[in-house]
Amino acid sequence: MARESMLTQRSIVADDTLSSLTGQPKGALLSYTELTKMMHQYIKTKGLRLKTCPSCQAQVPGNAAHCDKCGKSIQ
Repeated sequence: MARESMLTQRSIVADDTLSSLTGQPKGALLSYTELTKMMHQYIKTKGLRLKTCPSCQAQVPGNAAHCDKCGKSIQ
């Protein structure tokens, strides 16, 4: 029997925002794995890009001016 990882065992309830981003009904239970896949698909289909912080190498949104992780300027 395969063991599930902690990501597949944990779930989150889709609110209005997650419902609109993922296409799932409001109140649906989504595993972190499902949510991650859906968000990557959303980013891909909308043509959004991530970039890498030059200081800490964290992935940040393409329009970010500062890194969410270390706070350094992305410019």
